[in-house]
Amino acid sequence: MTQSWLGMDVGGSKIHIRIEDSAGQARMDAQWPTGRWGGESYAFKAARMAELIALAAGQAGLAAPPRAIGIGAHGCDTPDECTRMTALMAGHFPDSACQVVNDAALVALCASQPHAAGLIAGTGSVAAALGPEDHWLLAGGWGWLVGDEGGASGLVREGIRAVLTDWDRGRSDDPLAIALTRAFGADHLLDLPSQLLRQPVSVWSRHASVIFECLQAGSPLAAGVVDAAAESLAELIARLCRRGARIDCVVAAGGVIRHQPPLFDRLAARLRKHDPRLSLLLLACPPVMGGVALARRLVAPSLVRSVSRGA
Repeated sequence: MTQSWLGMDVGGSKIHIRIEDSAGQARMDAQWPTGRWGGESYAFKAARMAELIALAAGQAGLAAPPRAIGIGAHGCDTPDECTRMTALMAGHFPDSACQVVNDAALVALCASQPHAAGLIAGTGSVAAALGPEDHWLLAGGWGWLVGDEGGASGLVREGIRAVLTDWDRGRSDDPLAIALTRAFGADHLLDLPSQLLRQPVSVWSRHASVIFECLQAGSPLAAGVVDAAAESLAELIARLCRRGARIDCVVAAGGVIRHQPPLFDRLAARLRKHDPRLSLLLLACPPVMGGVALARRLVAPSLVRSVSRGA
């Protein structure tokens, strides 16, 4: 009987499931909206994931449950939370090896290196790496109100802070001040902070591209914001190292780090300054592939294939 391996990536907006056979060929690969998630009980979340796994297994035509199930779940932020969710999923699939980790860990699991860290700079920012007791350690991911430096929301927030500080110093002619005021449709740059409360972060964080456009136009304020963002992302990795994570390379994912080379280049330089041996790669596959790698590793580590070489 052909064995199968299932990977699942549960994000804030979508759930991605991929099932592979023993040869590494996809039996199915599909996505669904996450739906209700934040604030729901562990039992509710486990039932939702189990429902979709059963649906995916049916679509793949499996005659038996997957041999192993590797899940990266948004909101499983501590070892205790991951252990509890793993136990619930094992109850739904007693004949499958199961493990639940934070969804950020899937980025690291996509790398062929055993000591890779995952770094996401999308709307928000977070880093993940294996700690000394094989628990996944997280740094960052606090949300735009108090963190997410280096993510789109943090970049916009810090861009607004920079132009307001410049205003207090008697200046308002930096290209970033003009561009952000125009992007938000504000009457005056002093109205920018209130704009962050009038729309969802998923909407206004898209203005992060304005900062990079101003950087190319020679804005000193934009340059300072991007430099600080790179420093903050490098600091996430440094925190993981100080907590005992062994990190040989950093695998980066997320729309900001992928589509903004100036941030990638600055981050690479700061990582080398922290440790000359640290390399920075871009994730070259969907994070759900990390879930498949996790599933394979649960049963036989030798079956874990290289699924990302970076770009």
